[in-house]
Amino acid sequence: MNILFYLTRFPGIGGIETVTWQIIKQLTQKAEYHIDIISHRQQTIKTEECISGFTLFRMPNDKYWLACENISFANEIVKKGNYNVIIYQDSYAPTEKIVCQLSYENKIPLIVFEHNSPLFIYNKRELTPWWSLKGCLRRILHPYLLYKEKKRKRMLLRHAFRYVLLSETYIPEFCNFINFHNNGKVIYINNPVRLSSIEVSCSKENILLYVGRLVVEKGVDKMLYVWNEISKNLSADQNWQFVIVGDGVERFRLEKLAKSLQLRNVIFEGFQNPKSYYERAKIFFMMSKYEGWGLTLCEAMTQGVVPIVLNSFSAAQDLIKDGYNGYLVSDKKDFYHHLLQLINNPYQLIEMSNNAIEQSKKYNISNIIPHWEALLAKCR
Repeated sequence: MNILFYLTRFPGIGGIETVTWQIIKQLTQKAEYHIDIISHRQQTIKTEECISGFTLFRMPNDKYWLACENISFANEIVKKGNYNVIIYQDSYAPTEKIVCQLSYENKIPLIVFEHNSPLFIYNKRELTPWWSLKGCLRRILHPYLLYKEKKRKRMLLRHAFRYVLLSETYIPEFCNFINFHNNGKVIYINNPVRLSSIEVSCSKENILLYVGRLVVEKGVDKMLYVWNEISKNLSADQNWQFVIVGDGVERFRLEKLAKSLQLRNVIFEGFQNPKSYYERAKIFFMMSKYEGWGLTLCEAMTQGVVPIVLNSFSAAQDLIKDGYNGYLVSDKKDFYHHLLQLINNPYQLIEMSNNAIEQSKKYNISNIIPHWEALLAKCR
C-alpha cells in the first residue's frame, strides 16, 4: 500500500511531527506499507532524502505556501507515486487547497487529521485582554475568523474520505461547529505516546514541571503566579522547585516576570529532551488556553508525574480521571488548592502517580497503531 503524508513541517520537534514519526516507524516495519512525505518546511533536514524506509520530498518554495512551483511539484510526485491514500496532518497552514486538489484530480482517498480542539478558535479569541489593541482586534474580527474556519473545515470534510479527530469528545463539538450530521465520516484516533511506562521510583524529586513551548496560549505566566503563592506556604525543608523545560517567544518576558516577583526555585531550562525531567518530577503543570491532545501531558503520566491541568480542552478528560490520577481544574484558585494538597500528602501523590502510569498505558503505540491500520485498510 502506497501512502503519502502531507505536512506543513517534517521533520520537526512539534507534536504533529513527533506523532507522525511514531506512526511511520510502526507502519514501515511491515512490508505492505510504502510511505512518502511531502513537507513544506524542515527543522533538521534541508534536502530530499530517504530516511529509514520512507522518502521525504521538500517543497521547492518554503516561503509561499501556494506558490505555483509547489503545486506543480506536488502534482508530479502524486502522478508518479501510485498512491492509495493521502494523509493530511493538518496544522492550519493554508495548504488545504493543494491537498484537496491532489485528492480530487487524482481520485485518491484523502484522510484529514486535525491535531487541535475543533473549538480552539473560541479560546484563541481570549488570549489577550479586550482593552489591548490586539485583543480588541481579535474580538472585532472574531465573527469573520469563525466564518473562515468553518468554511475551511467544510471544504476539507467535503473532500475527505475520513475526517479524524484526536478524541471522541471532539466529534460532537466538530459537528455542531460546522452544522454537520455525522454519518461515520468523522471519526477519532487518540495520539500515541512515545515513552514506555515506568514503575514509580523512589528517586523522584520535589519538582513541579512544565514542558512545552513558551508562548502566550500555554499560560506559563499564570503558573508563575500560582507558584508565587505556593512558595509562600512552603517551609525551607520542603525544598520544591518549579522547572520549566522549553523555549519560545515568551521566554524573556517570563524570566522578567519571575525576577519581578522575586520567585525562588524557578529554573528555566530552555529546549531539552524532557525524558529525564519526567523521570525526576512529581507534579506536572498545564494551564493551556487550548490544546489538541496534550502530548507532553501524556508523556509525563507515563513516567508517573501527577498532572494538574486546566480543563480547557475536552480531550483532557480522556487522560485524567479527576482526583484519581490527576486533577482537572477551572481556575488559579483550584490549581493552588490541589498543588498544595499534593505537596503536603506524599502518600496520595504516590498513589496518584501509579494511577497515572496505568492510564497512560492505554495510549501506547501498540494500542493505537491497529486503529490506523484499520482505517488504511478501508482505503485499499
